[in-house]
Amino acid sequence: MFSLGARSDVAGLDRRSLRFADLTAQSVSVMAPCAAAATTPLLVAQSGASLLWSLLTAIVLSAIVSRCIAEFASRMSAPGSLYTYAAKGLGPAGGIAAAVALVLAYGVLGTFAATSAAWFLLGLMGIAQTLMSVGSATLVILAVAAVVLFRGIRLSARVSLVVEAVAVALVLVVLAVLTARIWNHIDFDAVVAAPTGVTGYLGGVAVATCALVGFESAASLSVEARRPLRTVPMAVRLSLYIGATVVLVAAVAQAAGFTAVHLDPASAGTTLADLMRAAGLGSVMPLLDVGIVASSVACLLASTTALARVLMSLGREGVLPRRFGDTHVRYKTPSFAIMIALVAMAVLALLVLACVSGVAAASGALVSGAAFGFLASYALVCAGAVAFLRRTGELRRSTAVVAVVGALTSTGVFIAFAAAVVGTSWALSIVVAAVWVVVSIGGYLLLRVRRPQALSRIGIHENPTRVDVWSGYLVGSGWGRSTEGGR
Repeated sequence: MFSLGARSDVAGLDRRSLRFADLTAQSVSVMAPCAAAATTPLLVAQSGASLLWSLLTAIVLSAIVSRCIAEFASRMSAPGSLYTYAAKGLGPAGGIAAAVALVLAYGVLGTFAATSAAWFLLGLMGIAQTLMSVGSATLVILAVAAVVLFRGIRLSARVSLVVEAVAVALVLVVLAVLTARIWNHIDFDAVVAAPTGVTGYLGGVAVATCALVGFESAASLSVEARRPLRTVPMAVRLSLYIGATVVLVAAVAQAAGFTAVHLDPASAGTTLADLMRAAGLGSVMPLLDVGIVASSVACLLASTTALARVLMSLGREGVLPRRFGDTHVRYKTPSFAIMIALVAMAVLALLVLACVSGVAAASGALVSGAAFGFLASYALVCAGAVAFLRRTGELRRSTAVVAVVGALTSTGVFIAFAAAVVGTSWALSIVVAAVWVVVSIGGYLLLRVRRPQALSRIGIHENPTRVDVWSGYLVGSGWGRSTEGGR
């Protein structure tokens, strides 16, 4: 006989408080389309690939992954998001592997966002961008983010929504001005040129895919979302469309711009600023820099939000110390997990800045490390979708084909991107990822020996409670002493 529990396994969060717009802003912010728009077209061009076709292929592959994610998100609400989904399909080992990948992805991306915001903010303020000044500014930005994140998900979600909206608007305005300036000189044949080689094309797709990662992060807020089984899958898809549109528009505008001013984007050291100056729009660059700062801050908030909920879920399961599962009594946020996440980002930022020659190389290494984490988690979720739906008797042939294609392509893009990074200034990302994986494997083996019962709990999600059917039933949750009688 089925009985309702006294409390949910994920009690303590601000349940049913977020609107659909907040969920979409969460995913779009993690994608950071403004920063991607300013860098990805040049990186694809420097790989020797066809910019437009590489990006279109990456969008299709990401859409395939989003469909697999929607199969899970429409059936369960879980702050662990992708790692919970992977555990449901592949078991505890698959769940742990996805959790390791997600922690790497969100943690390193948040670190990149903080350092990127610091770099461009110092430039706008006219302060020399040295390793010391960037490191100090990064710490200040992380401290400000901590205040916003501690005060509750509704505050941080609204801040992310407004900041990212401003950033996207600024970038689109700058691109519109650029397009208008060069319209009569555009070589459309060069913009839509087809790929000329398989190797370069695959490398371009791998780089372009990295501009779209993060669209799934709305799933980490499913417990706090209104009507999550409906709104989370919609937010995941819409955020992908928004981010992809911004990056695609930027790619076309830049490809057209480089041909119009006869500037080679594939040459080393070429930047978007060079294009703007060549087009006579150097005075517009500060607007773009403001947009990048705003997008980076929103990305930091959103990445830390998702990371903290993954850590909280691992704490509730017993994989991490149970302190990670605590939530703040008043603000209903995973406060301890947020604190640990931000401290880890600060340490990683300072280490990378100290080990890499130049902030640009440090940023590239951080972005690459995050991409490895996202691509690995996507491959695991797609593979898990087949096993999960077969187990529940809901597997359709079309869904199986999509999931298998998603798993294979995500794995292929992962390998292609790793091959592209080897031998470059971004190779530190491989070292960081490898060290993290080795440490995680050691932790997993230790967990199997000392706390095997924790592995059996991998994959917790929101479950119906007594208060959900009888609003008069109130009970202390045991985690942060929050009450399940709220929204």
